[in-house]
Amino acid sequence: MNLPNVLTVVRFFLIPVFAYTYLSGEDVVIPVVVLAVSGLTDILDGYIARKYNLITKWGIVFDPIADKLTQLTVAFCIALKGYSPMWIVFGVLFVKELVMVLGGINLYKKSDVVISANWYGKVATLIFYILFFTLIISGGNIGGIEGAVMIACALALSLFALIRYTIVFFGMRKK
Repeated sequence: MNLPNVLTVVRFFLIPVFAYTYLSGEDVVIPVVVLAVSGLTDILDGYIARKYNLITKWGIVFDPIADKLTQLTVAFCIALKGYSPMWIVFGVLFVKELVMVLGGINLYKKSDVVISANWYGKVATLIFYILFFTLIISGGNIGGIEGAVMIACALALSLFALIRYTIVFFGMRKK
C-alpha cells in the first residue's frame, strides 16, 4: 500500500474520531483539528499520487468514499447538535452519493471503468468544508441570510457535480 492510500485509510479512521469528539464535548477545537487533518490528508494524498504517479484503482475508488463518508458524518453530527437546516444538506448529500455510488458500481461492472474526481466535485467539497468549519466554530449560529446563502451555494455546487457526473456516466456507458 503506497503513501496516498495510507492517507486515505487514515481519513477513514478520522471519521469516528470526529463524530465522537464533536458529539461528546463542548470544546470545538478537537473536532475542528480532526476535520482539518482529514481535509489536509485528502489534499496531500491526491497531490502525492499525481506528482509521483502513485495513482491506483484502490485510491480512485476509496479516496472519494472517505471524502463522502466524512461529509455525511459531519453533516449528520451538525444536524444532531440542533442546526436543523443540516438535515436538508444531509438528505441531499445522502441521495446524491447513493446515486453516484450505485452508478459507479454499475459502470465498473459493465466496463471496468472508475470515474475519478473532477474540478466541480472538488469545489463542492471545498465549499462544504467551509460551511462545516463555519458551523462548528460558530456553534451553529449562522442563521439568517448568511447561513441560507452558504447552504444554498454548497447544495447548488453539489447538485451541479451530480449532474456533471451523470453526464459523464451516460457518456461512458455508451462506449
